[in-house]
Amino acid sequence: MNGLGLLLLVPLVLLGNGLRSVIASTVFVSEGSFASFLSITVEATAAIMELLMGAVLVSLLVAPWLMRRIPARRLAVWMCLLAGAAALGLAALFKFAPPVDTRVALVVLLFPMAGFGLATLAPISQAWTGLGGPRWDKFLTGVWSVAMPLAFLVTPQLVRVVAPRHGLDSFFAGFAVIVLLLIGAILLLRRGAPEGAAPEASDATPVLLSGRLMLAALLALLLFEGLTFLTSLKTITSPLVVPLAAVFAVSLVYLVRVWKAEPRRATGDAGTSRRILGLFLALFLLNVATTGFFDTAYLIRHACSTTLIDDRATLAALAQVIAATGTAAALARWSLHLPLIVAGIAIAALGLLSYLAYPGVLVLNVFQIPDNTIFIGSRLFTGFGSGIATTATIFAVGRIAGPKSAAHLFLAFVIIIGTEIGLEGFEMLSQIVTLSDASTLPPYALIFVLQAGIAVAALLPLILGCFGASAAVAGVSLPGHQDAEGLKG
Repeated sequence: MNGLGLLLLVPLVLLGNGLRSVIASTVFVSEGSFASFLSITVEATAAIMELLMGAVLVSLLVAPWLMRRIPARRLAVWMCLLAGAAALGLAALFKFAPPVDTRVALVVLLFPMAGFGLATLAPISQAWTGLGGPRWDKFLTGVWSVAMPLAFLVTPQLVRVVAPRHGLDSFFAGFAVIVLLLIGAILLLRRGAPEGAAPEASDATPVLLSGRLMLAALLALLLFEGLTFLTSLKTITSPLVVPLAAVFAVSLVYLVRVWKAEPRRATGDAGTSRRILGLFLALFLLNVATTGFFDTAYLIRHACSTTLIDDRATLAALAQVIAATGTAAALARWSLHLPLIVAGIAIAALGLLSYLAYPGVLVLNVFQIPDNTIFIGSRLFTGFGSGIATTATIFAVGRIAGPKSAAHLFLAFVIIIGTEIGLEGFEMLSQIVTLSDASTLPPYALIFVLQAGIAVAALLPLILGCFGASAAVAGVSLPGHQDAEGLKG
């Protein structure tokens, strides 16, 4: 890979995995502005966020299937055009402010459209990390790993600087320009990959999900998103919640049956598959635990200053960026994947456990620690540990699966679905508890305990998946198997 090619790949990989987080965090940061502009409640804005996240999840699920049928560069160009058009539409929407009904309809259309296009770039850009050849593979994987926490660090600063001075129309217009500029960089990518580099994903990656399994998974995902959208709008008291939940449960049963009916791989590959599954489950549970909503909601309800809340989020994102960068640099030299994953989960669990000091369940006044220090320090620990574990897992899956596997293309989906299920699961629990005891406050202590417990439970798949391979498999030479064995150390 020459200098120009690498110069193009770095921003493509970084923005490919980061822009979907930018568009999502924009709504979180500007939730009040969106609600005011659309003349709707904040709860309705949360429902729009559900549509956006649903589009992102659908995109991440079907992207590997699309990459088997459409060349990655062409697919990336199409998705950039789709996302760029949606961003320009949002800029025009905020600039000209049409009637309220039109605004809501356009937001419901344009945000999911932007989310779908940008999310597809995440697995595409991950596949491109192999285009740099063996020399740059770890570096580009590190860039891809840092992209998401970096987006959560930078976006709030951009929104606070650009939106108040120039308006959200200028913000989205600039966003559209960046997305459309990516098309030029994609077209400039050299057609012929260097020796040792991974070929186009459409030619190299095997099919992990058959068409039937893909449809079953897509059906379950759409029903889940429909259920969460309904509860966001009407809460669990809606008479449609129970029937829809029953249909969703049936879809899960059907998904499991289809998955069990899938042809199994060769016996010699079972150890590698088991390790990858263990890593995926650990990553999923970690993101369920660190979904990051109710701790901030607690501070808001207890009248903490917006400066404290904003600084807390910024410092936590910075800690995650530092952790991801340091982990990527360490793994570029040493095979410490499993120890770093375990250490990261343990640190994140410690941070989540310290949330119990907020409602006073856990007493941390031995050294007279100020409340603000606890609020910030707990989030720092959680973000730092999550950054270490997530980055190490990304490297571990890529190393075990090997360049010819499509397993690593589902990492972004696992991260986002874990976050979404954590957020919606705790929200439903909160609604059930508050309705059952007529309380006006969510059960913060219970939620914080569950978050810490789920983070600790994320260690179990590692124990069963990474240490529990059979002795028969241990002696078989497999693609990526020697690297997998190195994860044990």
